[in-house]
Amino acid sequence: MKINLILFLIFGTVFYWFYKNIKKRGLLWITKGLLQIGILILFIGSFFKLFATLPSNIYIRLIFCITYLWCTIGINVNFMIPLLDLIDKKIEKYR
Repeated sequence: MKINLILFLIFGTVFYWFYKNIKKRGLLWITKGLLQIGILILFIGSFFKLFATLPSNIYIRLIFCITYLWCTIGINVNFMIPLLDLIDKKIEKYR
C-alpha cells in the first residue's frame, strides 16, 4: 500500500510538472525533450550494439571508440545543436 502511494505521488508530481511546462512553454517543449531523449538512446544504444559485435582485439575496439566518439560529436555539434536552437527560438517566439 505504501509503495502504491509513493508511486502515485511521484507520477502525480511528474505529470503536474509536465502540465505546467506545457502550459507555460507550449507543445514544442515536448518535441524538444523527445528529440533530445531520442538522440541519447540512438547514439548510446547503437554504440553498445556495435561494440558488442567487435572482435576482442583491444586495438580495434580503441579505434572504434575514438572514431565513434568523433563522428557522434561531429553530428551533434553540426546538426543537432542548431536544430535544438531553432526549436528554442520557436518556443521563445510563442511565449
